[in-house]
Amino acid sequence: MSAAVLVGVRRAGREPSPGPGARWDAYPMRGPGQRRDALDALAAAVRRLDGRCGARFAASVQARAAVLAREPHSLALKAQRLALRLGSRRPPRDWRRDALALATLAARATIGHEPWPSQLQAAAVMLDGGLAELATGEGKTLALALAAAARALTGTPVQVIGVNDYLVERDAAALAGLYGALGLSCDRVLQADDRARRWRAHRADVVYLTAREAMFDHLRDRLAGHDRGGLTGRAGRVGQAACGAADAPILRGLCCALIDEADGILLDEAAVPCILSQPGADDDGAAREHALQVAGQLREREHFVADRTARRIELTVAGLARLQAQGGDVAGSWRFARAQQALVERALAALHLYHRDRDYLVREDRVEIVDPHTGRVAPGRAWSEGLHQMIEAKEGVGRTAPNETAIEISAQQFFGRYWLLGGLSATLHEARVELATTYGLAVHRVAPRNRSRRVDLGTRCVPDRAALVAAVVARTRAHVSRGRPVLVGTRDVAESEALADAMRAAGLAPTVLNARHDRHEAAIVALAGRAGRVTIATSMAGRGTDIVLDAAAQAAGGLALIATCAQPSRRLDRQLAGRAGRRGEPGSVETVVAADAPVAGAVPGPRWQWVAGAARRLPASLAIPTVGWAMRRQQSARETAERTARRRLLAQVREREQHALIGRIDD
Repeated sequence: MSAAVLVGVRRAGREPSPGPGARWDAYPMRGPGQRRDALDALAAAVRRLDGRCGARFAASVQARAAVLAREPHSLALKAQRLALRLGSRRPPRDWRRDALALATLAARATIGHEPWPSQLQAAAVMLDGGLAELATGEGKTLALALAAAARALTGTPVQVIGVNDYLVERDAAALAGLYGALGLSCDRVLQADDRARRWRAHRADVVYLTAREAMFDHLRDRLAGHDRGGLTGRAGRVGQAACGAADAPILRGLCCALIDEADGILLDEAAVPCILSQPGADDDGAAREHALQVAGQLREREHFVADRTARRIELTVAGLARLQAQGGDVAGSWRFARAQQALVERALAALHLYHRDRDYLVREDRVEIVDPHTGRVAPGRAWSEGLHQMIEAKEGVGRTAPNETAIEISAQQFFGRYWLLGGLSATLHEARVELATTYGLAVHRVAPRNRSRRVDLGTRCVPDRAALVAAVVARTRAHVSRGRPVLVGTRDVAESEALADAMRAAGLAPTVLNARHDRHEAAIVALAGRAGRVTIATSMAGRGTDIVLDAAAQAAGGLALIATCAQPSRRLDRQLAGRAGRRGEPGSVETVVAADAPVAGAVPGPRWQWVAGAARRLPASLAIPTVGWAMRRQQSARETAERTARRRLLAQVREREQHALIGRIDD
């Protein structure tokens, strides 16, 4: 759809309802010149000052739902009538109120829950094209469903973007009845689904899937040429009509996306592009083996410099001289000096920057990547530029063929192409400026139903990892003795398992939730809120995890959360802390850090070591804020580095888009 048509729709006082067809094109999406920016976010923030997303609007939805409930017609018929009105030339201006009122009745009838005002406000923000900050435990899953149902009633295909396949499958199954009561279809896309299953799922009114699966499906459509506009695209679609669904696009365009845990998907996962690869030739096996042998003889600082935050290795002058002296008659690319340096630097990265049971697992004779943001295994994902094969050689497992990039896209580029975009999370406020400038989305805070009763016990610093384990075991035993359930948040798989062994030796009975046990996640989470239960988890327990407390656990003081390190950003600290004290329940959060590794993924410098040593000599009233201040400094440095990486990637993406516009002919 052209920008002129879109402006005409808005001037007529109607909400745009993009969908495949003559008006919006067969594959609707924004072009490079139609990207949202900070001015759009500012305009949205000003627009919401009229109360369209506030408590008064939520009350009007509840009042309208009460009126509709008294009408004699079935819920499906009421939804059908509203859909017809929304598809007319003059749809009602208060369509959001009516659509959310019907979704409220559907929730009441199918899942037995009356949506709270905070959920209705969050849904209104998303329908208005914004991001809602909704506190943990306030029911983000239902708020997303309300917004998705309301938007789908306008005829727009809706994609609900989830954090992982487990939550995608859970939510799609749990909410299918709600959508069905409104005459809407609902489906889901999982990583293991084939093309035919994906195509069928995307024909539903509402489809649940992860960001990665949505991006991969779009890349597949781009490779097939389905996302082209103008005469080229229309000529291709004439051929599709003759060929049938097998050659049709998987998606129905990029019409509307509603994103759960929006900051995690739009920011944390946005520093690395999504790459659709194809197997390439592998004739460098001998060169990789030799590079690993050479790398094993090099010493850090003397022969190479390692930037562990950026995960980058650079050979020094002495290292280059040592490499030239090594020589070696090796087949493949080793014969070329520049290729030798690249291979050895890659081997050094495999040896020093990527660690087993932290960055990857070795299972069934293969290397499986652990997603750093979710803590889960990422099936089918591989590091590029030969790094994956280098790690396979390091571990001595079966080799896979190196991948060659067929096509790629970044999260900034992908989500910027949706005509309608919204989302929610509990941790958006700190990133509101970046979200506005990158995606043109304004953050709107929704007041929680209940005041938080979570107690923050602060941060304690101990000398080393051994002291950390002892301190965490002691604190866990103290909480369990009072009947409280305990969740221990660890940095990686290795730490979670070492801590579990120490607890078992101390007479405790912990359950471990990490990438090795992801198939049992639902069962582990279901039991984690029982009185006296101990659960040790990686970042798998950070997002989308709702630990339900039993009566005895609430009476004992609620969930006790113990973190063994600070997260790379303050947002992620808040996300993990949100597992305790949900829905106004009691709970506590405390952090115990080791002086040699206080922040996950960061290397402590001499300034931190000095502060940590000084803090151990101070009384607790001074030591806790001192350690907290020092950790915030480290987190700020890490946040700045990650923000810079995302900004650099976005600049590259926009430069490529500008080049793509040159010479483009579009009717």
